[in-house]
Amino acid sequence: MNKPVASSTKALLQATRPRTFPLAIASILCGNGLALSQLALSSSINGHNLVVFALTLWVALALQILSNLAKDYGDGIKGTDNFRAASSPERMTAQGLLQPNQFKRLIFGWALITFVSGVALIAIGFDNLRDFLIFLAFGVLAIMAAMAYTMGKRPYGYRAMGEAAVLIFFGWLAVLGSVYLQTGQFWLSHLLPATGGGGLAACVLFVNNMRDIYSDKQAGKITLAVLLGANRMRSGYVLLMALSLLCYLLYGVVYNPYSLIWLLALPLIAKHLRVLFSAQVMEESTISTVNRVKGKIDTVLIGSQLKSIVKLTLIINLLFVLGIAISHLF
Repeated sequence: MNKPVASSTKALLQATRPRTFPLAIASILCGNGLALSQLALSSSINGHNLVVFALTLWVALALQILSNLAKDYGDGIKGTDNFRAASSPERMTAQGLLQPNQFKRLIFGWALITFVSGVALIAIGFDNLRDFLIFLAFGVLAIMAAMAYTMGKRPYGYRAMGEAAVLIFFGWLAVLGSVYLQTGQFWLSHLLPATGGGGLAACVLFVNNMRDIYSDKQAGKITLAVLLGANRMRSGYVLLMALSLLCYLLYGVVYNPYSLIWLLALPLIAKHLRVLFSAQVMEESTISTVNRVKGKIDTVLIGSQLKSIVKLTLIINLLFVLGIAISHLF
């Protein structure tokens, strides 16, 4: 008798997609690492900075959860998940574990929690009205963007704009916003790691969309992978990753060579790319799912790399921040 409730609770937890949480953590670590590095130069780090860091991390995670819940709902009611339900067992809407109206109320309730958390953060972070109002506007925009990815009549996730939005919100807004919350300033040099971090987060979405390229095309969902097509999407992915890594490299060469410790992750990056480029089904006899078709990309193998790129994004940012911290010891 309790099984449906247990199943719904488990599916709800899965719908928040905890495996994506490292993306939010990576952005906030990068931003706060850059900020605390600046503050360390004037020896002005105190308990207030730690509170702001903790709240910033919570708000980023809340936005990540909101986006994931909205994606479950939006893809579910549009029927997109019907083409890949077998590979997406965590989808609550597609499974009918929660009625659409109930799920919608849940999403708006979580959006309210996220908004209140954001207001608390900027109220603690700033003591002037101008900055408060500017960041309040950014916060509202971030909440709207998290929901509009797949929800609404014209979701931008169905118009090949998902990666660009991730670059903006996980990169520029999360990293530079974290710096400004801590210091009340921002530096043009920080645009490099902010762009790099946002680009790596966009790589995660790109892998997700590469995995779903055929089902999304069937469902009429136009993602960047669908737009590029099977033959060019991996080249586009490599270009996106290369540009992201170049941003970290340029920051290290020009501003802080200690931050180049992230280069230790290159073997993992090479392994990840090698697996992606091997994802080609050549023989019909190897077909084991509807996503494996002769002469087409092995989407099952590509999907297995989602966890890899999420980990890589976190590892690169951790090593980057560690390098910045080490630079203050010498």
